[in-house]
Amino acid sequence: MTIQLPGDDKIVPLFRNLAQQNKLKSDSEGRPIFDDIEAVEIRFPGSRNFGVYPAHQMSHWTIDENTGEQRPVHYAERFRRQYNQFKDHQEQTKSGTPLDFAAFLTEGKRAELKSQNIYTVETLAAVEGAELKNLGPGGRDMKNKAQEYINAGKSRVPDIKMQADLDAMRAKLQTLEEDNNALRGGRIAAEAKFEDMSVEQLREFIHTHTGHYPVGQPPKKSLIKHAMDIPAAKVMA
Repeated sequence: MTIQLPGDDKIVPLFRNLAQQNKLKSDSEGRPIFDDIEAVEIRFPGSRNFGVYPAHQMSHWTIDENTGEQRPVHYAERFRRQYNQFKDHQEQTKSGTPLDFAAFLTEGKRAELKSQNIYTVETLAAVEGAELKNLGPGGRDMKNKAQEYINAGKSRVPDIKMQADLDAMRAKLQTLEEDNNALRGGRIAAEAKFEDMSVEQLREFIHTHTGHYPVGQPPKKSLIKHAMDIPAAKVMA
């Protein structure tokens, strides 16, 4: 079973964690929430070009030697040796709001926290006991500010949802207005077309599209209204 592709021995794959914003979590919490995803950079010697792909995204198809059927090969499997090396030296998996978004922290404090495996605001807010003491002077204050940041985000969620609902309503109203304008414009154009017809032409038009002539001798204005009230589907037919 072939896992690698021809020329893979010349490729330089580099696996690493990338921060990807989780829109669903961000919208529900009212602040930017990021998840770590495993990704691979594929670099080609002698070229400045490189590609970045999720580690568990399909790279290509291969034939399963046990079933004889096609099955997908993901990048982590294609470059298994390099992926295993990456996993052996992996830092903690992070999910939450990166410390970079915490304005109450200095760059120095962020570096100190990361050196103690604290990468997110949520982790900082959850620190207790001996770990909190290890943060040194100001540790309790940072923890409290992290919790305040989280609470402030949650308090904004209803406003964010309301704004999203208002934006959706405005978009819907705008679409309806555009549709009404288009219908109004079409009706004006149709009325102008019927104005140019004679009474006999209008009677024939009505007969052609309804199967019967108007009763009696109605005035031209009534004939025009009758013609315009005929469903568009019948007119097109």
